[in-house]
Amino acid sequence: MKPRRLILHAGPHKTGTSSIQAVLRDHVFSAFHYPKTGQWPDGSHHNLVFSLVPELRRGDAEVLDAADLLEQLQRELADVQQQAFLISSEFLSTGCAARLVEWLVGHGLADPDGIRALLVERDLLSRAASLYNQAVKDPYVGETRSPDAWLSEEATSLRFEPIQAELRSAVTAVDVLSYEPAENLVQRVLMAAGAHQEELPDKMPWTNISMSEPVLKALLEVNRTVADPEERIQRRNQLFHLLRPAFTPSSPRLFSDS
Repeated sequence: MKPRRLILHAGPHKTGTSSIQAVLRDHVFSAFHYPKTGQWPDGSHHNLVFSLVPELRRGDAEVLDAADLLEQLQRELADVQQQAFLISSEFLSTGCAARLVEWLVGHGLADPDGIRALLVERDLLSRAASLYNQAVKDPYVGETRSPDAWLSEEATSLRFEPIQAELRSAVTAVDVLSYEPAENLVQRVLMAAGAHQEELPDKMPWTNISMSEPVLKALLEVNRTVADPEERIQRRNQLFHLLRPAFTPSSPRLFSDS
């Protein structure tokens, strides 16, 4: 099987990735194939990454043996016509992209001279607010720190430049897109990957919206008192029904002025 061009959609987290992955999961594009192998239920390739990078694994990951993963991916790519394939996972922006590229190139799946990465840049404080919200919402993370304490300790890890530099060392080219305007972000990312306008769905999903402030505060208290992820999920779902509106776009106002 001839190696194909590889496109990595590397996120990072909270830059519209869930909405982009939902479209990639549910639609076919002529310029590239989006593998089903290694997909997480939301359409991302987290299970592919988790299978190859053990230190990133979560308790709800579906881990495949590397040999089984390779066999499934080879079989899937052998049956498609597209000369490129696209892998999408926010975890590719956490320092593991080079390992994935090495594995794909080393097994003859990806052409080492034809690897691009797509990266979305978002205003730092807006992204921080959304990341904090997600950390509280995720039952396996179960964030317990206050917004300001979280930001004080995590701010340096949110910088965009190191993510970009790591990707540039792993791939042939990195294309950076702006998160704003968010209204057409999904379309812009898909077309940057090679999708044609006529292939895009008429209505774009907008998924994984942040929680409203009352839900956020209530769930923060749940995380501080409940350790079991399954119980956190139950309590979270109860809060979604009890406190309306449950969801709203995240805002940097979450953090104090200081």
